[in-house]
Amino acid sequence: MRNNKVVINSIVALIFIFLAFAVDWIFLAGAVILMLINKRELFKA
Repeated sequence: MRNNKVVINSIVALIFIFLAFAVDWIFLAGAVILMLINKRELFKA
């Protein structure tokens, strides 16, 4: 079973991690927030 919202959030988090290495470390905050949202979404089901 695949949760599309979690998949989209994970892809966006990977983009944020790439931007953190390429541009500025502050993008890691967005990746952490998306990780927490994904965790909440996965444990809700």
